[in-house]
Amino acid sequence: MTEQLNLITGLTEHERKKLFSWVASLPEEQIIEIFQDGVKRSFQLKGARPELSGRITKYCAFVMAARKGGWDTIKGKGYRVADQEQYDDFSHLRRAAAATLVTRGRKPVLRRKILAYWGEVKELKADGMGFRVIAGYLQSKRKLKISATYLSKLWKEVETNG
Repeated sequence: MTEQLNLITGLTEHERKKLFSWVASLPEEQIIEIFQDGVKRSFQLKGARPELSGRITKYCAFVMAARKGGWDTIKGKGYRVADQEQYDDFSHLRRAAAATLVTRGRKPVLRRKILAYWGEVKELKADGMGFRVIAGYLQSKRKLKISATYLSKLWKEVETNG
């Protein structure tokens, strides 16, 4: 039965529990609207899926009404049933998230880990090793996956400024 509910509602059991928690947190007016929409959707669902029992139809209709009532549009849950207006809002959020990633650049954690072994990098570079070889060394001996290009960039930043 859980599989059937997952297919009809488009949500897992865990997600449905979160949905009900969200509905319980809404103002009563909005809950009533969701219930009314659920009644309408139960008739539509019964017409489309007459083999379902009445209680499953009503349950699924309520879940679908709550999704349409706004649950899918909060906290980046996706655009599964979003209208065009909501989809446009998501487009702005996606662009903002992408811009943030571009401006943020590489994770400082990787930089901090590499700088922890900077003495070894300097030693290998002084011995005439190239950045590809040094990157390979860091990956095999220190388990740091790093590109030779990033290592070169970091070398220029640290050694020319330091």
